[in-house]
Amino acid sequence: MFSLFKGKGQKSQLREEAVAAIQQAKGVAQRAVEHTGALGVLLSEEIKEYTAHQLQRLVMVVLACVLLLGAYFVFCALSAVVLSAFVGLPWALVIVFLLNVFTALALLLRVKKMAGKQLAPATVHELKNDWQCLKLLCKENSKP
Repeated sequence: MFSLFKGKGQKSQLREEAVAAIQQAKGVAQRAVEHTGALGVLLSEEIKEYTAHQLQRLVMVVLACVLLLGAYFVFCALSAVVLSAFVGLPWALVIVFLLNVFTALALLLRVKKMAGKQLAPATVHELKNDWQCLKLLCKENSKP
């Protein structure tokens, strides 16, 4: 009879330990969810700040481009005026026009040569390697 009580005591103790382990796991999971939520809020705030900062940078770049474009027009006009003293106004305008066209064509040809560069080639290579490894693992695990 004593052995029956001992077995019940062990079962009771195991049950208590299981309940305690489940409660502990539940607490850990709850804290993990709370922590993840807090990280999400922090990330959201940081993204808002980053977006505002990048927007300010973009506005400044656009303004700088507008000012540079204006300065470029003044430079072209000044170049035409200076050249007109030597070759006349119509030829000066043609020369400035042709310089702009040839410079633009040279830049476009350079851009065309640069088009073949791949985004993140090392990362793409690693992802391909990972994919191959996964395929091999799946093959090995599917064998009987």
